[in-house]
Amino acid sequence: MVLSTRICVRFLRSLSNMAGDLWRFALETAEMLATRLRELVSSGQGFVRAQFGVELGLKPELYPSWLVLSTAAVGLLLLLGASWAAVCGGAGGGLLVRRKLASQVNQSGDEAGKASSNNKGVKAEEQKKRNKKKTGDKVRK
Repeated sequence: MVLSTRICVRFLRSLSNMAGDLWRFALETAEMLATRLRELVSSGQGFVRAQFGVELGLKPELYPSWLVLSTAAVGLLLLLGASWAAVCGGAGGGLLVRRKLASQVNQSGDEAGKASSNNKGVKAEEQKKRNKKKTGDKVRK
């Protein structure tokens, strides 16, 4: 019993050490990512200043890491949502929906074109018959 208790204690200590190591690794990775994002914002700000002469007044080194990371995450989600709306339909029908509709319109347009050409032929014949009747009535009078 004492041996199994000691094994359990050692196992739990090793788990807590592993959890601590994992937590430390996650924090270091988040800080590294935040630092790279700050550098990206700084270089982008320099580009805007050089190309357009506009000073944005941002100081990315003053912002906390959580704000930098959450802003990047929100931006990625918005970009993903806009892409999804453009491809899959969104408000006005997306690229995939338009392609399907266009192919359906082309197929039905061909059928409608055939039907309208047949209707035009029938209407033209009826019009000729009417004109003949009118001219015949005029001659009789």
